[in-house]
Amino acid sequence: ELIIINFFNQNTMKHYFLTAAIMLLTTVGLLSCDKDSPDTPPAPAKTEMVFVHSVNIGDNTYVSVFKDMNVGSLNTDNALVMPKGAFSFVYKGKVYITDTEHIYKYAQKEGKLVQEGNTILLPSGAAAMYITFASDHKAYVSCSGLGKVIIINPTTMEKVGEIDLAEYSLGKAAGDNNPEPAASVIRDGILYVALSQMKSTYVCEAGAYVALIDTKTDKPIKVVSDPRVSMASGESPAGDPFIDEKGDIYFYCVAMFGYQPGVKEGFLRIKKGETDFDKSYCFTLADVDLVGVKGNKTSYAYMKVYGGNGKVYAYLNIPGAASNPPDYVHDKCFQPFEINLYNKSCTKLDLSATTGWAATLCKSGNDIIFGMSTDQGMGYSVYHPATATYEILKVKTAGAPYFVHELR
Repeated sequence: ELIIINFFNQNTMKHYFLTAAIMLLTTVGLLSCDKDSPDTPPAPAKTEMVFVHSVNIGDNTYVSVFKDMNVGSLNTDNALVMPKGAFSFVYKGKVYITDTEHIYKYAQKEGKLVQEGNTILLPSGAAAMYITFASDHKAYVSCSGLGKVIIINPTTMEKVGEIDLAEYSLGKAAGDNNPEPAASVIRDGILYVALSQMKSTYVCEAGAYVALIDTKTDKPIKVVSDPRVSMASGESPAGDPFIDEKGDIYFYCVAMFGYQPGVKEGFLRIKKGETDFDKSYCFTLADVDLVGVKGNKTSYAYMKVYGGNGKVYAYLNIPGAASNPPDYVHDKCFQPFEINLYNKSCTKLDLSATTGWAATLCKSGNDIIFGMSTDQGMGYSVYHPATATYEILKVKTAGAPYFVHELR
């Protein structure tokens, strides 16, 4: 009894347990160093998805995530099923999808996309086709069917306002109050919204038009125009406008996709510190003699991505490679090119041409990912600009590649 009492003396007890703890930790450390593997296996590493992509099959668009370009092949087992033609956008790792009258927000979880927050319901015929994010709490949604830009909170997924652009329609005298707001970009507190200015389904107004909106007040500032090229944006996301390293904004004006006589396509620029088009710059791709394609000409650029250092990667429509009359289902006449905006040149890439309904691309690190349907099959090929090398059909897809983005 005396020994027990002395043993549990407070000071003695602290010393005993401290000494015992040190000996135990030392022993465990030595034993763990001697073992090839720990007693308890480590928890499996969390799998991070790097890309979100969509493919079209039949009447549906399937949206899913995948890890990287080493997956080999992709199916639609875990994909969201959306109406055909749904557009996808990425902001801070979240995926936003619009089927033109709804906006959904998704997060990735265990290899799947899980909806977060509310579904934003837009008016019938809204034709929401572009989302530009100003912050965690403000994003602008171009609704080309309404003539308005809807303002949403992308965190709470609520509509918080709208900007009516009806007064800028060139067809007002004929009762057309819709200038068709389309793709947009934010620079220095100003939202630049391209206006398609459609006269009818297959005819655009001559000239390029862009509305400038103050992002602090959400009030229009002015509309700028340029007569040299027409239709400052198509009515679906196509990779522009974008801002280069100099802070200059580039718009690609699609000129009714080459089907309207009398109007021209091409790139325009609004320089850093300016709010009007640069009168010294206009780059019309149709004027360039292209090497390595039938007919040596393009009628317009389709999907594109800015790769840096003044270089744009895009699919150029090559009329000389099309059937006569054109077969829009089977013709593979969209050829990947590198476009140099600074020296106004176009260089054909060593990739096969694709159909117009399977032509997407994105930048990943320093590489360019091309999603195509070529003679080799459907899927993603990788171009490494630094070494001018290719990985052809690196990933095969179950459907026609429609959109692909990095999840960042």
